[in-house]
Amino acid sequence: MTKAILGQMKNLSKSICILMDTFQELEDDVLDYMSKLCPVKPIGPLFINPKVSSSNISVDILKADDCMGWLDSKPPSSVAYISFGSVVFLKQEQVTEIAYGLLNSGVSFMWVMKPPEKLYSSKPHVLPDGFWEKVGDKGKVVQWSPQQQVLAHPSISCFLTHCGWNSTLEALACGVPVLAFPHWGDQVTNAKYLVDEFRVGIRMCRGVAEDKIIPKEDVEKCLVGPKAAEIKESALKWKKKAEEAVALAGSSNQNMQDILNQITLRSKVKL
Repeated sequence: MTKAILGQMKNLSKSICILMDTFQELEDDVLDYMSKLCPVKPIGPLFINPKVSSSNISVDILKADDCMGWLDSKPPSSVAYISFGSVVFLKQEQVTEIAYGLLNSGVSFMWVMKPPEKLYSSKPHVLPDGFWEKVGDKGKVVQWSPQQQVLAHPSISCFLTHCGWNSTLEALACGVPVLAFPHWGDQVTNAKYLVDEFRVGIRMCRGVAEDKIIPKEDVEKCLVGPKAAEIKESALKWKKKAEEAVALAGSSNQNMQDILNQITLRSKVKL
């Protein structure tokens, strides 16, 4: 990994610029500093297309309909969405604590609980005995979900996430408060920014380096904490800024037009 990154760094001087899936208003200071080292153009959030409704986009129509139909049956801002991405696989003990935290909070939830990768010896996660009898229709577990559509749904109240960059941007662009549960790498830094800089979340842990299980009591406190209204207000502000960035006169859209113009000009010069 280190060799691959160093190899990419050596090619920086050969490029027109570096395109980044972020937007100027989100990381203004960082982007300005990086621009002193090499040309940088933020063009995100890349998944937002102002001309296309997210409800028309689906990788798997049947699975998407199953998720969205269930969310349609729930009141606004009533469902906690839980997903740890495609790589993170929690310890069974942690899954049990999250399950009891959800149960004790009384919050409705949609939980993406994917099976373990075949390369590993991990067993599939299981929920506590009697869990579904107590939860009933207030909970739904799926192996996959159309995450952008789910986060944009009005019934979603918060997002319990590993804080990968894609999930981080999607939460910000959809105006959804975050319960930050990072594990490693950039997730820990992303969580810090979500909580301390962007003010859109609550930190549940500081990564696997802590080597501890977050107890159900802490999970419950985060789900029904007193800062919900304040965090939601901040999240909606970032949603507006993300939408403005990709609008016709927005910073990301203008950056994309600039790079396309540069490429076109260079191709004409070569001809």
